[in-house]
Amino acid sequence: MFDSHCHLHDDRIYDHAEQVIARAEQAGLSGVLLAGVDAASWSRQDRLRVQFESPSFSVGVAYGVHPQIAASLSSSQLDEQLAQLRLAVRGQLSCDGVVLQAAHAIGELGLDASSEQTRAALPVQERAFRAQLALSRELNVPIVLHILRTHPATLRILKSDGIPRASGVVHSFGGSAELCKEYVALGLSISFAGGITLEHAPRLSAAAQVVPLGRLLVETDAPDQTPLSLRPARCEPAFVSAVIAKLAQLRGETALAIAKASEENARRLFRLPMPSKSSRSG
Repeated sequence: MFDSHCHLHDDRIYDHAEQVIARAEQAGLSGVLLAGVDAASWSRQDRLRVQFESPSFSVGVAYGVHPQIAASLSSSQLDEQLAQLRLAVRGQLSCDGVVLQAAHAIGELGLDASSEQTRAALPVQERAFRAQLALSRELNVPIVLHILRTHPATLRILKSDGIPRASGVVHSFGGSAELCKEYVALGLSISFAGGITLEHAPRLSAAAQVVPLGRLLVETDAPDQTPLSLRPARCEPAFVSAVIAKLAQLRGETALAIAKASEENARRLFRLPMPSKSSRSG
């Protein structure tokens, strides 16, 4: 299993990362992708990669300026973060005397209209979104999309500006089957989180059934989005098995098939090698 989107650098979970990773490995995970939100988080992500990456456990990183963060920045602050992002993605940004390793993806990037503040700042978010899209195309790095209540505007930008050849993923997909097909047609993958386990979610259930198996990813979004059966515990990567189980039920496939395909899909997208059989058994 592979958790394609989590935030172990978040203050709520960072100090417990060693135990969280240990539980993930015990649960059968072979890797995670740490999704970035702002420049302050990138060095933490890099430290976690250095500390926990091994032949049997992959730690991928995505650096990005989250739309909710972009909404809170001044024009000059956003310009500075975008300049730092270019360096970070290429493995050229120095933080506290340490040069960060290059990123496996750019993100989270996108648009968010979930609050009055973010709706008012959609023009700023769009500037950040387009800039990061342009960088991903220039460097041919996959993207990790955050889309909340902004699907029409997001699709308009993706279609007009274009995505990188390396493609990308819509993280924590929450749209309809019809929207899902539009993103897949653009060449993007679709990732489901704990929301898929909630009761009375017919739209998500329908979307889960139309994603081609080769474009399906799973995630926890830890420490948020705990699957229903595991609440009120704080979410962590080990819980991705509950997402897989629900997807298997909805799609009429085995959990093993979903786990295997989603791991292969994530590793192919983020250019992470599969661990060797000897590493896994060790």
